[in-house]
Amino acid sequence: MEKVKFKVKNMECKSCANAIEKKLKSMAGVKDVDINLKEKIISIQHDNPNLCQEDLTCAVEDMGYKVQVP
Repeated sequence: MEKVKFKVKNMECKSCANAIEKKLKSMAGVKDVDINLKEKIISIQHDNPNLCQEDLTCAVEDMGYKVQVP
């Protein structure tokens, strides 16, 4: 299981977080999505060897959010 973590600068509300979580959970191999709305940090666990951090961040950016990778 691989863990990916990044910050979403313009994620402001629970509705935003829910939409992002739904999108990420729809991706093949994603097992868990944990969103800290206060800190604007998303942690994702997946078991898909073909899924990389860029795939996950691009999915969020395609929704109009600004991602910051540590």
